Amino acid sequence: MQQFIKVIGSFVSMLALMCLDYTAWAQEADRASVVGKVQTASGEALTGVSVVLQEAKRGTVTDAAGHFELTGLTPGDYTLLLSFIGFETEQRSISLKASQKLEVNVSLREKSFEMKGVEIIGKSATREVNEQPYAVTAISTRELQNSTSDAKEVLNRVSGVRVMEEGGLGSNLSFTLNGFSGDQVKFFLDGIPMDNFGSSLQMSDIPVNTIDRIEVYKGVVPVWLGTDALGGAVNIITNRKANFLDASYSIGSFNTHRLSLNGAYTNPANGYTFRGNVNYNYSDNNYRVLVPIKEGSNIIDTTEVERFHDRYRSATVKLETGWVNKKYADNLLFGVIASGNDKQVQTGATMNSVYGGIIRNSQSVVPTLRYSKDNFLLEGLNVSLYSAYNITKSEVIDTLRGVTYNWLGEATYTPGSNNGELRRTYTTFDDNDFNSQLNAGYVLSPMHSLAFNYALSFFRRETFDAENPDRIENQFPRSLNKQVLGLAYKFDPTERWSTTLFSKFYLLHAKTSKEYDFALETQRIEALETSKNNFGYGLATTYFLLPDLQLKASYERTNRMPWATEVFGDGLFILPNPDLGPEQSNNFNAGAAYGFKLGNDHQFNLESSFIYRDAEDLIYQVVRVATPETYYDNLSQTRTLGVEGSLKYQWRDMLRLGGNFTFQDITDQADVIYNESYTNSGYQRNFQKGFRLPNIPYMFGNANAGLTFRNVVLPESVWNLNYYYNYVEQYFLSWAELGSRDTKKVIPTQSSHNLELSAGFREGKYNFAIECRNLTDAMLYDKYYLQKPGRAFYLKFRYVL
Repeated sequence: MQQFIKVIGSFVSMLALMCLDYTAWAQEADRASVVGKVQTASGEALTGVSVVLQEAKRGTVTDAAGHFELTGLTPGDYTLLLSFIGFETEQRSISLKASQKLEVNVSLREKSFEMKGVEIIGKSATREVNEQPYAVTAISTRELQNSTSDAKEVLNRVSGVRVMEEGGLGSNLSFTLNGFSGDQVKFFLDGIPMDNFGSSLQMSDIPVNTIDRIEVYKGVVPVWLGTDALGGAVNIITNRKANFLDASYSIGSFNTHRLSLNGAYTNPANGYTFRGNVNYNYSDNNYRVLVPIKEGSNIIDTTEVERFHDRYRSATVKLETGWVNKKYADNLLFGVIASGNDKQVQTGATMNSVYGGIIRNSQSVVPTLRYSKDNFLLEGLNVSLYSAYNITKSEVIDTLRGVTYNWLGEATYTPGSNNGELRRTYTTFDDNDFNSQLNAGYVLSPMHSLAFNYALSFFRRETFDAENPDRIENQFPRSLNKQVLGLAYKFDPTERWSTTLFSKFYLLHAKTSKEYDFALETQRIEALETSKNNFGYGLATTYFLLPDLQLKASYERTNRMPWATEVFGDGLFILPNPDLGPEQSNNFNAGAAYGFKLGNDHQFNLESSFIYRDAEDLIYQVVRVATPETYYDNLSQTRTLGVEGSLKYQWRDMLRLGGNFTFQDITDQADVIYNESYTNSGYQRNFQKGFRLPNIPYMFGNANAGLTFRNVVLPESVWNLNYYYNYVEQYFLSWAELGSRDTKKVIPTQSSHNLELSAGFREGKYNFAIECRNLTDAMLYDKYYLQKPGRAFYLKFRYVL
């Protein structure tokens, strides 16, 4: 951790030197300049727009954020011409005065036209993703990068998505997408699987100003992502500009500090590039919670207290260097990710137990290789390869003997006891994970194209418990070897209609151990080795009924193999289950999207979809209120029926309104279940049939409103005021079929409000933001009735070069 602090200090010193460019800025006092931003009518930045000052015979193009700048101009009258393929050309008459820096912000209108029989429509990257035949939502973060949000906050505003967290910063997260959660939804960073990035690089550790956009695939996952996701995938696209520096620091409630440094340098002459980012996160997480106070097993009081053992800190350095835009490679990049974190553990799976000495930590080093080339060897053949080898060491420490804590932080000592707070352990996990993906695509003709993907993942874990070095189950090998092969055919018969057919083949080989004949004379632990394979297939199609009215439908028969934590446990609260089987699902989506304008100033976007999921052997987390421990098991038959919709409105570039709503009915559909007990083993009637799965919200929504003001208080300034509202209907903590009406445990209806003010100066070079989360200090919960932070304030400073 000290090394990370040294690196951070070096970056801060560098930023201080860069601020000296103020002196150069004031030199040409008699010259004028023109600056501005070019965007679509819906507010998305346009890159590569040609900006020409005709009379001066000067020109430039917009950068990745849509910005342009022309300096050193003689005062006078000019004509500014802005043009971009697929958009109407815009012409502005301007007048420049001595020393003036004129700001001209332009919204280009899309157009379509015929060129040799091909219709060309100007589109942003986000819109291109949204127009794929898959059920996908792409969110541009360009207007959010001054905010204090992270990837988790952005995703929690997407329809069909709930990010369930167990507490404050650094707590365990469970991402739920249309009812699927955990490893059923796969995460990618720039198309690279995040499975092997370690616990110190998760959604809450990625600040929004490192992200360009986020793509959420719902249900059906494209072949090129190369994964066995059951219910969808999330692809986080980072800032890939050639030359930039972006630094931010935020401070907030509960002694929270977050630092982000991102930058890249690319030599246009030889294509050499170097890019990297550093993220540091720290929080005491000492927010107040309402809890029972116990003496022994008796509850003597209920009171509000501070969490006292929940500190979290993490740091990540990600570096990449190599060459871009060469004849032999579009990208040839060698990289390394180094990360570390440590977390004090306050509770288990529920808040019934509290701990004062349990700690978890991990350190990871991940060498990476990335290669891509369009028109590889022959025209139309595009290939890409990514490989990474993850070396992770993590520890679970529970070494206090005969000590128990209550929520007041008071310790009770039991003389002569050798028990830990949960189970006395000092367990070290040495994990090695190799992950590689090969993608190849070939364009046969404008109507026909093929895509192939091969993904390989090999995971091996060695475990040692210093408190119990002879523990038998730790003597057996634990490994998972997973392979996924995918093939897709894309057919584009007309400009309006596109269809993709695909198939996937899954293989899994696992080695672990299993306990047999518990409580009998023959009780033993033996090695267990299993191999499984499955086949999946699907279809995704889209048709534009009108230029701005898109219809979509997609279906996939998909499979997911269980992953390491589900099979092996986590050494603390998640118990192993070597009998866990793969899960299958039939996923169907049908939806429509429509965007239209009223006049030149009013832009509307509507989107809605129907969801159907029929899953077999669904892997779900079993939680019992009476114990802090959980495990994963299979549910033989479940069904999801749901609808979701969203609406967005924008007036010029000043007012933004939006909202979304999700309803998902996720029920157990098995007629019988297998009960394994000493007295009554065998299949029995399933009394939970027709009831919703517990701990998964079934109805929720979001709303937002935003205002933008320019040149208020100070010239060349942009001010944004944003409001976010989140609603979750109450849902059951345990199966609704269990218990009487008065004793059923529910997670109550919740409403939360966030308010944010941000400002940028000198064309976004200097920025700050102030945010209040949970404005009304409401009591908020997620899964297992774990209480989340109350009202909190955050302040962020950001510098962009």
